[in-house]
Amino acid sequence: MAFFRNKLNYIFFAAMASAALVGCGDDSPTNPGSGSSGEGAFRVARPAVYETKDGVNYFIYYWGKCTISNGVYNWNPQGTIDLNAYIISKDTIKVYHNSIDNEVDYFMYGHNSSIFGNWDVDYCRIQNGEYKCSPQLFNNTIEFKQDSMITYMTINPDYNMVNEVIHDIFHDYFNFCIYDKQDDETTNFVDMPERGITFNYQDNRNATITVQGQVVNIKVGGYTETKAIHYLYSVSSNGKTCSAETRFGYVNKAEYCSEAYKDYLTDDGGHEEDGDGIISTSYLRDMPNREEYSNCLKSLFENNPAYNPEVQ
Repeated sequence: MAFFRNKLNYIFFAAMASAALVGCGDDSPTNPGSGSSGEGAFRVARPAVYETKDGVNYFIYYWGKCTISNGVYNWNPQGTIDLNAYIISKDTIKVYHNSIDNEVDYFMYGHNSSIFGNWDVDYCRIQNGEYKCSPQLFNNTIEFKQDSMITYMTINPDYNMVNEVIHDIFHDYFNFCIYDKQDDETTNFVDMPERGITFNYQDNRNATITVQGQVVNIKVGGYTETKAIHYLYSVSSNGKTCSAETRFGYVNKAEYCSEAYKDYLTDDGGHEEDGDGIISTSYLRDMPNREEYSNCLKSLFENNPAYNPEVQ
């Protein structure tokens, strides 16, 4: 299942991934959609170089990257270099990528007269003269220091996490792209009587759907801790429940750029691969027993009249 497959593109920061639990059984699991919470924000510190010129603050910061070529692993703590410009006006920072000649990338808010300290990220932009905001999976706070940037992430309780699971179920097991019927991926889906689909209940973490007479319950949750981001989800129908936990991390030291972490480094969505078979990645993803979970979902839906699995 491709849960949060696309979300890796904007999961900017991560840390160590560890073992995850995947199961399929007849007993209902602990409800992952009931607001699971960790002991703290997910934290990643990156080395940075600070400069200021004509009232503009500049930070050059670095991402670690693991490159795999012909079975050889190479760790570069400065594998990716990025530059942002920051202009402070009272309690607001305008953030520009690369140059202030570009449009504002996003805004930050705080209570500082200096760039140094903690600022909350607001993913709103000015587009064609209009102030537009887009829902984000994470609430981010960035702490600026002279030689580093520390990012603290927590999962946004107002973000609709369940829609991605709904999309994946229809895509993978009914060969149907539900977003074709939906203009905004962050809002609730609508009934599709022509396909026998009814959305009985939806909120940001839970959904009950009827597909050709089969009632399906979906529960999604997540939390952060200092070294990992956790996603938890379960799909239930006809007395059977398939549940899983996926943990994401960031390749932040040479230990993780090794054969021992190969299965995590090369997971789908978390790596880049060129035509020569060279893989470069900054991410770890851990969801063992993926096949078991997929088979569990197959067993839930294979007797549904609309069952039409995507060819894997």
